[in-house]
Amino acid sequence: DKLLKGLNITIRHPFFDASDEFNQMIRDFNLNNLWGIHATGVVSGGTIGLANDLNAGLVEDDLVIGMGTDLLAAQPDTQFVPLDDYARDAKFGVTGLFTEGSPFSEFVPRFGESTHYSIPLAYNAGILLYNQSWAQELGFTSIPSDREGLLSLAQVAREANQVDANYFNNGTGGLWLSQTPLSAQSWYRSYGGEFQVQEAGFVPQPEPLMASFHFLKTAYDANQTWIGLEPTSYRYFSDRYAVITEGSLESLPFQAAYQETGTYQDDWTTLSYPGSNGVSYLVLEPLSFAIQQSDSNSDLAAWIFANWLLEPAQQARLVEIHGLWPSTGDPTVVAPDYASTHPYWAAALNSNPIIAVVPESADWASVRLVFQDAYQRVYNLDADYFLSILDVFGQTTQINQEQRP
Repeated sequence: DKLLKGLNITIRHPFFDASDEFNQMIRDFNLNNLWGIHATGVVSGGTIGLANDLNAGLVEDDLVIGMGTDLLAAQPDTQFVPLDDYARDAKFGVTGLFTEGSPFSEFVPRFGESTHYSIPLAYNAGILLYNQSWAQELGFTSIPSDREGLLSLAQVAREANQVDANYFNNGTGGLWLSQTPLSAQSWYRSYGGEFQVQEAGFVPQPEPLMASFHFLKTAYDANQTWIGLEPTSYRYFSDRYAVITEGSLESLPFQAAYQETGTYQDDWTTLSYPGSNGVSYLVLEPLSFAIQQSDSNSDLAAWIFANWLLEPAQQARLVEIHGLWPSTGDPTVVAPDYASTHPYWAAALNSNPIIAVVPESADWASVRLVFQDAYQRVYNLDADYFLSILDVFGQTTQINQEQRP
């Protein structure tokens, strides 16, 4: 332990818009850790900026916090430490920090069964934002529990915008499509699609992929869904251009800010993606940490800091910073104050959705973009060509697989 006293480590993180709050956490660690370790924060421009910094070889820090797939994709150029021995250590282990009975229990890392180079700190999720006030005005007193119900609401909202005094909102009102990688994966999953990665790379199951394509194309052609000129839906949702929008946990603080300043001051909540027969689905992408190989003392010091971030008190503080769901337990239990102040935050879990976490594989950083591309093509093609999207998907993932070092 004396070897760690006065040791300096750096923590690379993506929290550029909450760097003051994260730096305060680091200061608290520096003041209170028993080993005399001194940590310093180094910020990247969000998770995308951090991924770009990793790809450019600019990240030389001891501990790196970023999207799990981006961390894994950085190997082998970036040398990360296998974490299983640390995680199972009698003194410094973390297995007891992941609570049983949470919505994410199924995804608790099984240390030792395979090599873990990253461990989830939190989960981002693809969700739907639902305008309760407007839906009730339109006659929908309860939240629809299936796709057909959502499209019925979308149709009524579209018709309402068509006949109001605002010419500029004609053609809007229904479900706004985000066309993000998380959205694409969520539609595929909502039709029962699985994410298993084969040795030859990932290829989606044809039936759920085609079924989701046809659903999205049909709804789009009927103007029940639409794609905006603006890349974000904050204003569209706030100004009643969309009764439902696609979003993610990352987007919720921005939407909340818009709601507070908008004309309508509507009540709103979040939903999981509807499947069939009242079943709903969520796809999660982990925000994780990894440790860059250095000397054994620096590696241990970085692990001690990461271990500290997984403690309940720090998990609750991190929620205030990143707005995601903590990986270690039920969000409403880990961060009860945040959950009560932001009632929409964990609402998508209320329907007991079937949850999937994207594969822990280096390839998934590119596969998620192939998903996005595939779902963007649907709206400009006749349904006869949908099978060709599947062919392109398979070819693209195979090429990406072959080009990996």
